[in-house]
Amino acid sequence: MSGDRVEPDGVSGVDAARTRPGETRLPELSSSFPTLTHMCRTRAWQLPGRTSHVFLRDGERPLAGLTYAELDQRARSVAAELARHAQPGDRALLCYPPGLEFLAGFFGCLYAGVIAVPTAGVAEGRGATARLAAIARSATPRLLLSTADFLAGNATRLAETVSNSAVVAVATDRISARPPARAWTEPDIDADTIAYLQYSSGSTGEPRGVVLTHRQVLHNLGVLAELLRPRPEETSIVSWLPLFHDMGLVAAVIMPVFAASTATLMSPTAFLRRPLRWLTALQRAEVTATPNFALDLCLRRTTEQQRAQLDLRRVRHVVVGAEPVRADTLERFASAFAPSGLRPEALVPAYGLAEATLMVSGGPTPAPPVCCHASPAALGRDRIELTEPGTPAVRLVGCGQVRPGLRVVIVEPESLRPRPPGHVGEVCVAGGSVGSGYWNAPEATAATFGVTVPGVAGAFLRTGDLGAVVDGQLVITGRCKDVIVIDGHNHYPSDIERTVAAAHPALRPGFQIAVSVDDGQRERVVVLTELSTPAGANRQSDVDEVDLADGVDPTDVADGAAGWTLVSAAVRAAVLAQHGIAPHDVVLLPPGALPFTSSGKPQRFACRRAYQDGGFARVRLGAAGAAETAVAGSGVVGP
Repeated sequence: MSGDRVEPDGVSGVDAARTRPGETRLPELSSSFPTLTHMCRTRAWQLPGRTSHVFLRDGERPLAGLTYAELDQRARSVAAELARHAQPGDRALLCYPPGLEFLAGFFGCLYAGVIAVPTAGVAEGRGATARLAAIARSATPRLLLSTADFLAGNATRLAETVSNSAVVAVATDRISARPPARAWTEPDIDADTIAYLQYSSGSTGEPRGVVLTHRQVLHNLGVLAELLRPRPEETSIVSWLPLFHDMGLVAAVIMPVFAASTATLMSPTAFLRRPLRWLTALQRAEVTATPNFALDLCLRRTTEQQRAQLDLRRVRHVVVGAEPVRADTLERFASAFAPSGLRPEALVPAYGLAEATLMVSGGPTPAPPVCCHASPAALGRDRIELTEPGTPAVRLVGCGQVRPGLRVVIVEPESLRPRPPGHVGEVCVAGGSVGSGYWNAPEATAATFGVTVPGVAGAFLRTGDLGAVVDGQLVITGRCKDVIVIDGHNHYPSDIERTVAAAHPALRPGFQIAVSVDDGQRERVVVLTELSTPAGANRQSDVDEVDLADGVDPTDVADGAAGWTLVSAAVRAAVLAQHGIAPHDVVLLPPGALPFTSSGKPQRFACRRAYQDGGFARVRLGAAGAAETAVAGSGVVGP
């Protein structure tokens, strides 16, 4: 299978006799592709001139694009070079800045039989260096792939992070397409060969690499296709998500090739600075995926006039997942963008995790999101009892039906015994999309994968997430380790965080984290919340690009020395009124102080540890309204 063109006899896994160049048939749920390499090569033969991926410079102007033939050629060129330095089964860290070169590195690894390990660029975001070091310790890579400029600009940090002297750095953008592409020899791989390691986003602890084979990834691509039903030659996908993250990788890098469609990509920073860029690109797309916080950001950073000028009638699916999906966010987003032509049924709440490749539940489509009103008292007893609208309730979002090819069982977390319908328990998943385990972590693998549920056939994945199935919809209520137990009642941090966000206008919506801290006598609730950006600072941010480094202006909180106390008191009163518990401490922080994962999940474990170690510098207000800081935690308790 060498050369610049994939011949029909090289795609025997599909019905080559019925598939001619320029045509395509979407594979069935049980994909006929034996490997992801075969999938990409097939598309290059069927649709050589069709664009597979486009990258938008600054989120607006097309910088570059790849056709399916060019993607195949670049992958073969990279694979031929990798074969000079590594053997099939070796690991390669993919450490790229935003752009299409990531695709050459990723598919090049697949074509070489090298196990790809996508990770963030060292220069991207706080904590990325420590995360890369942890991943390198776990994966023990042979190769480090990136662009020449990135490798040169981060040489010192990369040397300190990837400390193994045997690691070979390869600048994939310097590899000539010819003749290396002709020198490529297909490795001996099959459906059960490891394709890549998807390292967890780190919301619950040290990153762990989920082992995913070609078969498992292709199964989940079929799951996605069955829900979204992409139409070859008509479907376009738009994404701002990091390509190293499971949602960005599967939905924006691999799925477009599976579905024979085109993906338009932009950097996360371009979106965060001006969310209108993503919305503008969506005018030419049918499918996108995003965490919940991005919808809130679009609501805050766009004007009514801007929304009226958008045309989102073409959008069929906005898959919302990767973090808790909030009912009020969905409703406000649907209402705000109705003048743009966005249909409510286009919003698709979903649930998934890297350990199951990506998607577990979602849909059905097309249908509006399903929300339910649950009794807070019953929820505290691990039951979901629906109440009438207008009565005190916790609003829960249905994350869709469990998709065909997958099974979900709700179990009691300690005994793993199945819980009755309507009862909250740990979500356990089985099916062809579930990964093989964690790389180089046998104890964690044994505790999480292949778990037996009494009375239920098969082996299951323990997700660590709490939920229940209500009227056919999987409802996620929180994480096992995050649940706060006060006086025998369960309280979900996400519920408390929603209450805190609405307690005072000085607080930055969506940037609240509630944790429990054991003071040696009992569990206590600690609330950490960021303050809003300054009053009067770039009020054109609704229209123009925002400065992500905006600081906090104390006068935007309150006047004088009483400001800190007033905001703290408002938070305490709101939490007490809504949840019947009084926070032990309320910590006000400047914007950007709280740790979140790349997908927007709050890192509560890191917050709890940092609070206990005195790692947060809270914002206080002096007598003249000047900002002051004091160490939060270590026994320091606010008023």
